[in-house]
Amino acid sequence: MSAPDDPRCEWIECPMADGRTEWIRGACNHLEPVEVRGVVDGELLAFLCPDCDTQLPAQWKGTLS
Repeated sequence: MSAPDDPRCEWIECPMADGRTEWIRGACNHLEPVEVRGVVDGELLAFLCPDCDTQLPAQWKGTLS
């Protein structure tokens, strides 16, 4: 069995005692973070990953262009 086709996170292969293979979700890849901006001046304050609820710093570049 191959890893799930979900690019949002890393997948970790876990062999089971009965010979089957299961896959568990690993670290998030933060593919679609959302900008968090200040209400008063619109300053970029941070990014929020909707897949794992992680707050990323405003300087974060990741996969954004």
